[in-house]
Amino acid sequence: MKKYIFLVLIAVTFTMNTFAQSGSGSTPMVIESQMLLPKRGMEDKFEAAVLAHNKKYHPDGPYVAGLRKIEYGPKAGWYAWVFGPTTYGALDTRPTKENGHDQDWNTNVDPLVQEYGGTGLWNYNSDLSYGWDIFKKSRHYEIWGIDLKPRQYYRFKTLCEKLRKVYETLGTTAFIVLENNLHYSDGPNFSLIWSFNTYDGWQKDPGPKATYEKLYGEGTWQAAMDEWMDMIKSYDTEIRSNVTEK
Repeated sequence: MKKYIFLVLIAVTFTMNTFAQSGSGSTPMVIESQMLLPKRGMEDKFEAAVLAHNKKYHPDGPYVAGLRKIEYGPKAGWYAWVFGPTTYGALDTRPTKENGHDQDWNTNVDPLVQEYGGTGLWNYNSDLSYGWDIFKKSRHYEIWGIDLKPRQYYRFKTLCEKLRKVYETLGTTAFIVLENNLHYSDGPNFSLIWSFNTYDGWQKDPGPKATYEKLYGEGTWQAAMDEWMDMIKSYDTEIRSNVTEK
């Protein structure tokens, strides 16, 4: 199961300068995440209103957006409205009052919101990630928000490059690396995401140890786990679902 097999996949401390770019030689891509808590008993109406808003104003392209429900974890019951991945330029030109965008949200979505939470900016690291198309089609995903010991980026980068190759070889699970572009007290440096479609499959997933050792040699998985455990400071785990039309 990824939950314990990857207990050590939390190995980095990023400085702001370190993760200013989301992939060498590529245009930096950013994801904005807005936390939303719907009013009690209004979850279905809230989901329908947000999906209708996204379909009208954020269906695809540079302004694409999605809705994720937090099923398990400290913020279970909350939702994340996710804008992107997109360019930083799209943050400047995103729809506001044009064509009734803000009015639609204020009229149809806002009355169903109990509380607005924090808004984050996350760099999508395309060099270290694999399977965004797989992720978009998945029903669920496990996300780890990670806070790590100082000066560990060089180790993290090397090991995540290996993991990316492992998941690319397997070809069935998305492995996404998001880098926090904002600093705040006790906040995570980055997030790691793994996709899955059923909880039964998630529970039975043996992880990529066999493929890792096939690529890098017998005993390398334990060595990697030991190294990552040496880097970890703390982390939080959530399970989220991609909200789609029912």
